[in-house]
Amino acid sequence: MATSDKINTTYIISRRLRTNWMNYIWQCAVAGFFTFLVFFVFSELIGIIVLASIGSTFFTVFALSGNRTAQPRNVIGSNVLCSLIGLACCPIHSLSLSAGVAVGAAAFLMVITDTEHPPAAGIALGLAMTQSSTLALSGAGFALAAALLAILLKKLLSPWLKDLF
Repeated sequence: MATSDKINTTYIISRRLRTNWMNYIWQCAVAGFFTFLVFFVFSELIGIIVLASIGSTFFTVFALSGNRTAQPRNVIGSNVLCSLIGLACCPIHSLSLSAGVAVGAAAFLMVITDTEHPPAAGIALGLAMTQSSTLALSGAGFALAAALLAILLKKLLSPWLKDLF
């Protein structure tokens, strides 16, 4: 490989910040604001792992909006699959077994259906580790609602969104 073909990894701040600084600010602010809203309103009702996964979804959709994992099929499809997996694993009494089965099944089903969205694996994990099926069911509903909200906001803001990588 010639020296000019090597990727320069000796920088700390993105080189695109200079030209897209406004997008960096407002897109990250939108992701942060909606994560705040979800946490503020639902933190007593949803497990912390599910909430963390929702925050990761907002990051993916708003910071990496053109990425395959931020597309509606991936975000919604993976959240549906992983919610079902998490709910199915919830009755398993061993938390470590439940967690392992949930993440393994989530990874397998997302890759075979081409709906990869890594934060959704956290939804499966969080729901599988929930001791109450009622809490798991409400967590799944909130996760799906948040995924739909993220995609709706992305659609509304798409003329102004840029990939921040």
